[in-house]
Amino acid sequence: MDVSDLKGKTAVITGAARGLGLSFASALAQAKCNIAVLDIVDAAPEDLLRLGAQHEIRVEYYACDISSKSHAVSTITRVEQDFGRIDINVSAAGVVSDEPFVSTTEQNLERTMAINFNGSFFVAQACAASMIKRIESSQSKLPIDPVTNGGSIIFITSIATHIPSAAQNICAYIASKAAVKGLVKPLAVEMAPYGVRVNSISPGYMMTDMMRGLQERQPDLVRQFQKETLLGGGERIGDPENLLGPLVMICSSKAGGWVTGQDLLVDGGAGSWKHPVASEG
Repeated sequence: MDVSDLKGKTAVITGAARGLGLSFASALAQAKCNIAVLDIVDAAPEDLLRLGAQHEIRVEYYACDISSKSHAVSTITRVEQDFGRIDINVSAAGVVSDEPFVSTTEQNLERTMAINFNGSFFVAQACAASMIKRIESSQSKLPIDPVTNGGSIIFITSIATHIPSAAQNICAYIASKAAVKGLVKPLAVEMAPYGVRVNSISPGYMMTDMMRGLQERQPDLVRQFQKETLLGGGERIGDPENLLGPLVMICSSKAGGWVTGQDLLVDGGAGSWKHPVASEG
């Protein structure tokens, strides 16, 4: 798979201070992509900052509340000034709370939608505007061939938008991610003339730091997730590394330049069958 075109490109990644977002940043760094990370924490983690020297790329961290449009836009303006261009946007920031539907609070619903949907929308909107400005300033004739120019916008959604699990009550989260997935096709249509491809990746159950915490607090829940995964014999769930190949492929105009308007489900087959119920103990 040829992803050599990623070298020297700039990727804006939200939620990359930890978890899947940090894994995404690491994968793109290995492909020699410069990285601009937006996250809510005040200081960047050392694991993120080390990527710069490790792969001889530029890595910058921006503390940003993506649920605020003005903050998102001003931060993307800073990224554009610092890096000179924006080529890729990966929206990995997200929150989830386990609450039954009938008792889901207004606060939970508002926070979940504000970060998961509004935040993804605002950052992608600002990045798309930057990409269009760059393309128009080059005076290239539309439509743009995505293999030679353009950009890539990737939303991170969830297996739960395909097949919810009875093991959790996360309707607000699923609704927010379904709304994010609903952006993919219309934005792919709007952005196609500029050579900007828009896709989403729906991860299945992944062994992130958050999942390890769940495994300690709710081992039966993680056991159920393991049973639901078709690959691995019901004994494991996915590793973040399982997402990196699909992500890098979609980011690359050489490897994924003919892919737009799609949601890629990377779940070890969990969405393909009727799940058994894990026994307790």
